[in-house]
Amino acid sequence: MRTVQALIGLPVISNTTGHEHGRVVDALFDGKEVVGLTVKRTHLFAQHAFLPISEIAHAGQEAVMIAGEQALKPFNREQKMLHPIHTGRRRFKGKPLLSEEGETLGLVEDVYFNVELGTIIGYEVTDGWLSDIKEGRKVVKGQHLVISKERAILSL
Repeated sequence: MRTVQALIGLPVISNTTGHEHGRVVDALFDGKEVVGLTVKRTHLFAQHAFLPISEIAHAGQEAVMIAGEQALKPFNREQKMLHPIHTGRRRFKGKPLLSEEGETLGLVEDVYFNVELGTIIGYEVTDGWLSDIKEGRKVVKGQHLVISKERAILSL
């Protein structure tokens, strides 16, 4: 189980050549599972690439390992519709998370997920920095997530 924040900044390295192809910028998810990672390429003038979860050989503490450069894909229309977790205008981080009963669970800070499968384990939420210092952040688990422009609703 890892957080998306723990992956951001890690190099994406080929198992076969040892070449670094870029660095993880963010993760993309569809509300049910993390589908892939956004990778900033190391080439000059290169665009960001999409790394599907299925193409990750291993995600260690120091690097994300892939079989080769062919694992990195250009973004298509479907992937552009996914929700980024930490970056972009449509980011999930910072959205208020509500229960189906209308109770505020907190503001989304991060997502815990299984790197091999993309399965979301839980959502890290905060009630503000003072609460974080006193009590720490909470991890909320749920089954179904609905994301709108302003907020997210989680069935517990």
